[in-house]
Amino acid sequence: MDMKQDLFTYRHPGSIQAFGLNTDTLLVATSSILVEWDRVRRRIVKEIRMDEEIVDIKCFSGYWVLITKSDIGFLDGNKTKRIGSKGSLDVSIVYKDWLLTVGNEKLVIISIRKGNAEIRKVRLISTNGMCTCGVAATDGLFLSFENGKVFSIKESEVMNIVLGKINEVVMDKFSCLIFLKEAIVSISTLGKELVISLFNKKVLVLDLDTKDVSYTELPHNIRGSTVWNDLIVVSDCKNNILFLDRRLRITYSNCLKEEICGVLADRRGLAIGFRVGVVKEYVGESRTRPGVIRGMVE
Repeated sequence: MDMKQDLFTYRHPGSIQAFGLNTDTLLVATSSILVEWDRVRRRIVKEIRMDEEIVDIKCFSGYWVLITKSDIGFLDGNKTKRIGSKGSLDVSIVYKDWLLTVGNEKLVIISIRKGNAEIRKVRLISTNGMCTCGVAATDGLFLSFENGKVFSIKESEVMNIVLGKINEVVMDKFSCLIFLKEAIVSISTLGKELVISLFNKKVLVLDLDTKDVSYTELPHNIRGSTVWNDLIVVSDCKNNILFLDRRLRITYSNCLKEEICGVLADRRGLAIGFRVGVVKEYVGESRTRPGVIRGMVE
């Protein structure tokens, strides 16, 4: 396989604030503009001027959702529409056709149909501090909290929440999978396993069937992680990218020098964003991983 042929660099003027992936498109937010790319043809679809600081981008129900520190909005054609306010530390998770925003005392459920957003709020009772991460799975939802607890919410229970069948969520009533007592920066699913990355250098794999846990300690503090095919992809505070297999063995690592602002993956590929205005994407199988990193730093 020709690695350079499968690697593409998206370049933008200005610093990258956030970016998001959809099946065939990439949306990048810089300090002054939104740029949507066609990931298949690798060309710009549209550009929209922005004067807000975007901190996160999600996609669901065919709409790009733009998240700032205090607001949530979405793209409807070439226009941005405001949905509502949010807390600065709220965590946003896409679950099927809904966006869930988990705050300190409430859970906000957002749906978008035909250019109109609908919002519903549910009271959240939790003794675990702020929510730090969340990830949707085929059979439910996983949420981590400030005190290091990770909770599992079954699909039927999540559907009761999003469909408005309950108006109060008591977090401690759900199953606590693990209590780590450390700051969690990322959680992802890898088949029947849950991958948990801690700020303090550790990556854990929790078997959801047996509840067995394995872990490794990396050289530097972790910024974030994701799962790409059969690999765990970690970015650390020294701008290293590390690939780990299911047994938590480092299969490849490299320093990418420029400051990394995010690492995202989907079925199509792996994308790494850099503050300098660049997103590099590799489309292919993860078994070719050494070439990915060599190409990304050239």
